[in-house]
Amino acid sequence: MLRDDYFVTDNIWCAIPVHNNKNTVKDVALECREHIPNVVVVDDGSTDTDVNALFLNTDIHVIGHDRNLGKGRAIRTALGFVKERGGRFMITIDADGQHYPRDIEKFIPLLQDDDAVLVIGCRKFSSENVPGKSRFGRKFANFWLFVEAGVTIDDCQSGFRAYPVSYLSRMNLSGTYYDFEAEILAKAVWAGLRLKTVDVDVWYPEPELRVTSFRPFLDNFRFSCMHTRLVARRLLPIPHRKLVKRG
Repeated sequence: MLRDDYFVTDNIWCAIPVHNNKNTVKDVALECREHIPNVVVVDDGSTDTDVNALFLNTDIHVIGHDRNLGKGRAIRTALGFVKERGGRFMITIDADGQHYPRDIEKFIPLLQDDDAVLVIGCRKFSSENVPGKSRFGRKFANFWLFVEAGVTIDDCQSGFRAYPVSYLSRMNLSGTYYDFEAEILAKAVWAGLRLKTVDVDVWYPEPELRVTSFRPFLDNFRFSCMHTRLVARRLLPIPHRKLVKRG
């Protein structure tokens, strides 16, 4: 339930990108609403249900795209919506039920005193049915962030994050699919933001029950292109534009 001091979260939003997760998105959103007062669902061209109809008679906002434009574009659409409403931070969580909304409570203390921080929820891979490709993908992504930005975190692939709205809005971002989540971490470091992490629980269904929008060949190709651009940019002898001045 919402805490007695929930007013400290009145400028923090939860954004849930969704594409064809009709069986889980409503429960995820309603659980998020128990922990934070402002929730927006971004329907990224879902064809399995009427997402607006799922949230009739609730105070959860639903916005979206007429066709599927990618997770990164959905996050950027949510960013514009949240910024217009004075949001300070935007916490993103996947619509497939992989994450536990109760872990939002772990993010809140890290967002109170520093606007120039991006928080990543590091998944604890101790549950059942964790795909081998997820373990490998995490190590692979962590390696590339170190190459691109010189920092190390435990889970670059987690979609459970808290983004600083004002700084994110000022970055030049090009990723529109899952490559967005790799791009934003490197560019956040270049801009002077701090990356922080919290441990979060994770749930994976049995393989035959999983619903995912990840397309292995196409999305891995997009990742490769993004990492190539990021590494090339880091090698250029041109200073990165700093949004945060630190001593």
